[in-house]
Amino acid sequence: MEKQVYLAVGTLLLGAATLEIDACPIEGFDARVLGEELGLREQGLVASVIVALGKRSEQDFNARLPKSRLPAEAVITRL
Repeated sequence: MEKQVYLAVGTLLLGAATLEIDACPIEGFDARVLGEELGLREQGLVASVIVALGKRSEQDFNARLPKSRLPAEAVITRL
């Protein structure tokens, strides 16, 4: 059931994009510490992913840089 949350995360990311809101899913955090800080256990909840949402700064020079991607042939294998 925990992995089903990613269906909702995908919808959240798509919705944010349509509203021109930047979004970034985050894993690798200490779920136990986050749960304690937010009192999740008392609510019967467990953290599995965090999504940062916001608007980028106009001064963010990285936003205007070209994206660096590997060529499709390097990452896709046709069977």
